[in-house]
Amino acid sequence: MTESQIEASGASRPAPRWRYLIDIVVLVAVTFLLDAVLGAFVQVPMNLEKGFVLDAIGKMLLVGVAWGLIRLRGERLADIGLKRPASWMRTFMIGIGFAAIVFIAMYLSEKAGFRRDLSKFKDVQGNLRLMLLGVFYAFIGAGFYEEFMFRGFLMQGFAMLFGASRSAWIVACVVQGALFGAAHAYQNTLGIVITGTLGMLMGLLVLASGRNLWPVIIGHGLFDASRFVLFYFQGPPTG
Repeated sequence: MTESQIEASGASRPAPRWRYLIDIVVLVAVTFLLDAVLGAFVQVPMNLEKGFVLDAIGKMLLVGVAWGLIRLRGERLADIGLKRPASWMRTFMIGIGFAAIVFIAMYLSEKAGFRRDLSKFKDVQGNLRLMLLGVFYAFIGAGFYEEFMFRGFLMQGFAMLFGASRSAWIVACVVQGALFGAAHAYQNTLGIVITGTLGMLMGLLVLASGRNLWPVIIGHGLFDASRFVLFYFQGPPTG
């Protein structure tokens, strides 16, 4: 992808650099505040079913906050990559292909002994209701939320903060991938490395797609959904 293509993909005039930094800080602060509020009012430990529901609600609230910040700086959702693709068929095929490749790679690597700690999802095994809820959560809490936030809001924010050049977008891709890995620290050290690497790969796919989030939204959602189906039959790897 050329620098001119990257620059042409956003239709709105960018805000000053400092505004993107402020928005990132605000969103991070709201995220921690929401976690603190939930921690104060929700009894722990909680079952996985309630966790799915509350987490999905919380993430949609954060999407709303991010959308408000985008609008306040005079931009549109299309500026962070949430825009209609040139071809929905091609987009779905890319997403399905990406999900299949990652699923096979992860399955084979786990069989070889490289396992993240996903024991928090152990109750999905043999529980049809929980598996179906997990599949729904995969598209909302993983496919949509994580791509909107990491490959959309954060990657665009860091790229604009760093100057919006081609190299700035690459650096932003690496930074958001590292943050994505850190956000999955519960999966153990290997999990941080794996998810961080996947985050960077998905960021590169977004750039290669003309900064369009839909291929990774679809691919990420399908991958996580297929994992919940796998967990239903044989349980998750425990690290």
